[in-house]
Amino acid sequence: MKNRIWFCFGFLFLVAVSLSFCTLATGPVWVSWPDFFSALFAGPSAEVGADSITSQIIWRLRVPRMCAAVLAGTSLSVAGLALQTVFCNPLAGPFVLGISSGASLGVALSLLAGFSFGNFGVLGAAALGASVVTIIVMWVSGRFRNVGVLLIVGLLLGYLIDAIVSVLIAGSEAEALRVYVTWSMGSFGRMLLDGVWVFALAVAAGLGLVVVSMRYLNAARLGDDFARGLGVRVEISKKCVLLGASILAAACTAFCGPVAFVGIAVPHLAFMLFKTTDHRVLVPGAALCGTVLCLLAGLFPVSIPLNAVLSIVGVPVVFYVLVRGSRTGWW
Repeated sequence: MKNRIWFCFGFLFLVAVSLSFCTLATGPVWVSWPDFFSALFAGPSAEVGADSITSQIIWRLRVPRMCAAVLAGTSLSVAGLALQTVFCNPLAGPFVLGISSGASLGVALSLLAGFSFGNFGVLGAAALGASVVTIIVMWVSGRFRNVGVLLIVGLLLGYLIDAIVSVLIAGSEAEALRVYVTWSMGSFGRMLLDGVWVFALAVAAGLGLVVVSMRYLNAARLGDDFARGLGVRVEISKKCVLLGASILAAACTAFCGPVAFVGIAVPHLAFMLFKTTDHRVLVPGAALCGTVLCLLAGLFPVSIPLNAVLSIVGVPVVFYVLVRGSRTGWW
């Protein structure tokens, strides 16, 4: 069993490294191998000249895109795994708490309603919208111990926010609507080099909250009473998991837009691959699976929407869960 797990980790890591290299080496602009390695090692501050242009292509466009794919795959996959465990629902995901919808509302207010968010622009609007919904979710989690109520509240918030966005869309101008629709398709190409560190810090904070609650996640599938019998502080651990998943989903949506299906599908891919319910294995395993999936999706031409590529993979997985989920032992 351990050999299988280590083999899977090694295989996924090698695939992720290979896809990362392909992301850096390929793109609409052809860069020769000598120029590629020269620009890669020269860094983003190369001197003026041909090397400077190549360096800007690599460091200002391709490196942020690669980092966005890695961070988005990690954040959404771990958030989806944590939420599916807490809710004991195989179809739970980052969208279920309404956080992604909150980010969409912030962007809609910025682009469609003309609200100004200062120098932060669309990114600040998305982060603010996601943060507001996260605060509401955490307040509800403190008022109700039943996670089913929280699930319902998240879905209701999502429906309410989608209704508000629909009203804004109905009264918006064509150009603003085009920009919003483009954002709603999701993309790793919007990431800037300076924003990578902010995204990485947010993901690290969310992962930290999930990791410190690992003992609770391993016991949650057997019920809160069983977890309490093991000495786990259920309420605190549950809030840590929900806050961590909220931060992960909010960060990804703010930087990359509403990326679909990764949070729902990848945890099941990790479970089918590693054949274990131990979250000490599943959390890094899901992060690697999500990274591979997002890097692979990012290699498709820019003209193909990111969510369309991810849906091609995600829909069959979710359908498989619906048909055979009761016999997999996962839920």
